[in-house]
Amino acid sequence: MGNPSDRVDMLKRIIASESLLLSIGDVAKAIDVSPRQLRYWEKKGYVKTNVSESGQRKYTYPALIQAGNIAHYLNKGYTLAMAAKKAENNRKLMKMLRIFLQSRVNKGYEIENGYEIDLGEVKNLPAEEHLLIDVMQDGESYFKIKKTND
Repeated sequence: MGNPSDRVDMLKRIIASESLLLSIGDVAKAIDVSPRQLRYWEKKGYVKTNVSESGQRKYTYPALIQAGNIAHYLNKGYTLAMAAKKAENNRKLMKMLRIFLQSRVNKGYEIENGYEIDLGEVKNLPAEEHLLIDVMQDGESYFKIKKTND
């Protein structure tokens, strides 16, 4: 798992995976709400859970994000129904971002002070010219077009 391309492959598998499961207590603690609130949101259909063979509620990472968004909007003063609606809109956006990352992240390269991630071909440019994003250790990032040898 030493080279950046291996890490990009691992990241893609993690993004694609829904097998990471969290307990109701883990989720409640992470988003600072009570397990009772989470059960109520589930009952209303705002958050979906998996139930284990032992009957325990288990939350996927997307469900954690959904619940966290609901809690955020409630803290901003929205009603539960409106918070859930806004969280659902965010969920749809995150789903599209996830699809984008799964399909576009091709390779990763270590560069000085960061990483360069290949996002693939760009429409109306020659096939060998790819869009890359440089993510720097200082938190900066930027896009660039670069010829590749693929």
